[in-house]
Amino acid sequence: MKKTTTVEELLVAQSEIMKDMFIAELAIAGVPQREIAKVVHVDLNRVTRLAKSLKRRKADANGGD
Repeated sequence: MKKTTTVEELLVAQSEIMKDMFIAELAIAGVPQREIAKVVHVDLNRVTRLAKSLKRRKADANGGD
């Protein structure tokens, strides 16, 4: 049986996705991670995890630079 998702749960999930997108955009723009964490009101570990992921993807796209 499929679990039903409430509107509130969908809004929370959407909010978290938007935060991740905002973090990614700020990281790409070169904003320091501590400042991103303050602006987005999230844990610094979350910012670091996303920023590292972006760095790895960029390195893979450039041939491992």
